[in-house]
Amino acid sequence: MLVTVNGSEFVAEEGDNLKSVLEKKDITDGKGIAVAVNHEVIPKSDWMNTILKPGDDILIITATAGG
Repeated sequence: MLVTVNGSEFVAEEGDNLKSVLEKKDITDGKGIAVAVNHEVIPKSDWMNTILKPGDDILIITATAGG
């Protein structure tokens, strides 16, 4: 099934949860990032329980330090 990750199409498996898609994108620890699905921020504690559907729009934001 196709989902969008940061504006690019990504092929996910039926039944994939958010955590599995992040792992496929080499994001394994989740530190310093925020993730939204269809414009709703998903707490890290819910990544395993968030089952994706075709067409979902995933936005991954990485925190950066600077000044």
